[in-house]
Amino acid sequence: MDFEKCSEVSTHSLIVVAENKRKFTLRNSAKLPVRKVLVDGCLITDNTRLRCDYLFEIGKKCHCAVYLELKGSDIGQAFDQLVATIGQIVERHKTANLVCHIVASRVPRAGPSVQNLKLRMARKYKALLLVGTNEVTIDLQASVYGNHC
Repeated sequence: MDFEKCSEVSTHSLIVVAENKRKFTLRNSAKLPVRKVLVDGCLITDNTRLRCDYLFEIGKKCHCAVYLELKGSDIGQAFDQLVATIGQIVERHKTANLVCHIVASRVPRAGPSVQNLKLRMARKYKALLLVGTNEVTIDLQASVYGNHC
């Protein structure tokens, strides 16, 4: 995996990715170095469709890794893509805190299906899973990232 070829490092206060009417914005008011990695089609190019879209490594020594899947409405498939990607990169992030985001067109109500996926992600990788719709903005200074990033 060629992380250098598939990534760019930025200290911009806003880092945005968008795909198929889904948008993810990372607010970086502390201007930490953030490595944005294009996973799907660059970092992982095998024939499997199980890979997430992007990965963000936060900080000079990557104290936090944010995995991102921009999806239609199949939350289960998005979850599988995140898990498969983490499984391939787990050694690189073994000391980092992991946060996973799914940005979907529709999200089932916070019923047992989404809660079950969050629990499975926490148990398997000690990662936080957050699910949102269409446009999601995260702030690395927010408490959820303060605890994980």
